[in-house]
Amino acid sequence: MRFPIRVRLTAWYALLLAAIILGLGTFVVLQLRSDLQATVDREVRASTTQIAQGYAEEGNKDFRDVSNTVLSRGDAGAQVLDRNGRVLVGFGDPVAMEPMAPADARVAAVAGNARMVTAELGKDEERFRVLASPVDRLGDRRVVVVAESLDRVDESVHRVLVLLLLAGPAALLATALGGWWLARRALLPVERMTSQADEIGIDRLNERIAEPRGEDEIGHLAVTLNAMLDRLERGVEEKHRLIADASHELRTPLAAMRSELDVSLRTDDLSPEAREVLESTREEVDRMSRTVDNLLTLARVDEGRLELLKTRVNLRDGIEAAVRPLRPLADAKRLQLEVNGGRAWEAEADPERLNQALTSMIENAIKFVQPGGEVEVTTWAEQDEVGVTVRDNGPGIPTEARELIFERFYRADPARGRDVGGSGLGLAICREVAKAHGGRVWVESEEGKGSAFSLALPRASDRA
Repeated sequence: MRFPIRVRLTAWYALLLAAIILGLGTFVVLQLRSDLQATVDREVRASTTQIAQGYAEEGNKDFRDVSNTVLSRGDAGAQVLDRNGRVLVGFGDPVAMEPMAPADARVAAVAGNARMVTAELGKDEERFRVLASPVDRLGDRRVVVVAESLDRVDESVHRVLVLLLLAGPAALLATALGGWWLARRALLPVERMTSQADEIGIDRLNERIAEPRGEDEIGHLAVTLNAMLDRLERGVEEKHRLIADASHELRTPLAAMRSELDVSLRTDDLSPEAREVLESTREEVDRMSRTVDNLLTLARVDEGRLELLKTRVNLRDGIEAAVRPLRPLADAKRLQLEVNGGRAWEAEADPERLNQALTSMIENAIKFVQPGGEVEVTTWAEQDEVGVTVRDNGPGIPTEARELIFERFYRADPARGRDVGGSGLGLAICREVAKAHGGRVWVESEEGKGSAFSLALPRASDRA
């Protein structure tokens, strides 16, 4: 799943801060523990030196006096052990009544090497820093042991750790909210440009995206998009001009060809073969003429010059006018082409444009129905609308193609479209004609069971 940029930026802010807090917190806790323990170690070494010196010179009395002086806290203790680890004298914390130095530390001290270790002493297994140091008294090697509790160190570290655990999530939350706000503020111009660009369709290429004031990456993006729209507008205008010019130029030669073919077909001495060829050519010229008319109509739509000469049009008469030239095509495929519906329904429409739309709808059905199939053209009326439905029992239209079927040059099955002919403009013409009249077109279809194309137009008002 791909999350929006704002969410991803906020997540990265939070993850980065979490990593920083985790790394920094770990460093602080470890460094604090190390520094506090180093302080304890210095105190223990200093105390051990003074206690050992007093004991070496004056014995047990000086041991107690010096210990009372240097071990002012109740969480520290001192003792003197013989070579076998027995306590000869102790002072301070009750743990000093039992040997505090581990065996290896005592052995090292007897050998003349002081050893600092961490040991768990007493019934509560409290952690102490313990220093075992050698001392000679009356020619006999003894061991002076001084221990100081690490409770203060652990408490300090624990307080810092709790503070980090409380402050960390709060900092993460504040960072996430701040990151969300910053990301939203930074991407707001992009959202505005996206919204504006989304509204610019093929019929609104003259519009442009508002450019931010700052000369930054966002401003450069807006300038780039507007430059792209300029190129698109010029390209579309050139294409429309080409189509319009080509359509105008083609209408004259096609009309001349149609006239010459009509004159030739009136000749009585034509052989059957020649007549068949001329009739086939006449049909192709008619098809090309319809394609050129469709292109010219779309060019006028794009230029906003599609003029309508509206009048009251009887839908049944309009359908029969559109069906009449298409019957030879239906008969050639052995299709049953029926016209049904009442004759009383009238629309406010341009007869020429309505004929163009109805011809496109009916011709489209005839082309895609298999030989021997059925095409039914029906008129209907509902409240303020009257309409025509062209129903067939052809192959139907796939679900994903139904929203695209009225686009220009679109074919649901390109390979089949080439087989049956057609330019892919007929249904686009229907949509544009319906839109120009304030009407609508739609399709209902089920694969394998045929399709029903409907054209709805405003109903003609009743005569006074």
